[in-house]
Amino acid sequence: MTFWTTLYHRLNRRNAGSQSSLAPDAPFVAIGDIHGRLDLLETLVAKIDEQAPNLPLIFLGDYVDRGPDSAGVLSRLKSLDDTPSRQTTCLMGNHDVMMLDFLDHPEQDGPRWLNYGGIQTLESFGIPPMDQSPTMMRDQLLSKIDPSLLSWLRQRPLIWQSGNIVASHAGGNPNRPIEPNREHSLLWGHPDIHTKPRRDDLWVVHGHFADDEAYIKNNRICVDTRAHRSGQLTAAIISPESVEFIST
Repeated sequence: MTFWTTLYHRLNRRNAGSQSSLAPDAPFVAIGDIHGRLDLLETLVAKIDEQAPNLPLIFLGDYVDRGPDSAGVLSRLKSLDDTPSRQTTCLMGNHDVMMLDFLDHPEQDGPRWLNYGGIQTLESFGIPPMDQSPTMMRDQLLSKIDPSLLSWLRQRPLIWQSGNIVASHAGGNPNRPIEPNREHSLLWGHPDIHTKPRRDDLWVVHGHFADDEAYIKNNRICVDTRAHRSGQLTAAIISPESVEFIST
């Protein structure tokens, strides 16, 4: 059974812990970590089309691993990205990078990826992972994945910005400027993000740090709600001074 939860926030400095007003150039929708849940992605996109038609879609990374259909998620996102009638941006996540590292260096990076959900990704491409070397699994994956899809995945950006809000997978280091060359904290996060607000008047919207519910704290909007396990994929409809959460 699928159900919807919607939570609306009218932001101010007192209830959001913010140092600045939320001021994107225009409304947009940020979607949290999908992790192979094509079923939830389809359901959530349909709901967004009902509630926020034609708004830009910003996907925050971690499309693969853990869930049952990473192959389907990647194909669906590329299809959305290729649709000229809907502005779509798909950012890079750390699990997406781990998959690419596996393809480039299977013996070195394969064991870590397989332990963090790569087995489910291989299975979604029809590749049994048992009793094979990482290089053999890599070669099979390269034979299964569309080269154009792989090229698209490699080209995913790290950040997207509208007004004073920056979207990235893991939010970055609150002590440093948000720049594409600071790749590690944008993909893997920084421990200070939980305790230190930014001092540059920027807001960040991100995934990566999973919680039971989406939340707003210290100029941050976090929308990773453990979709692969909870069945709750979350989006944030972000407008000047307001955030509306929608979850499956």
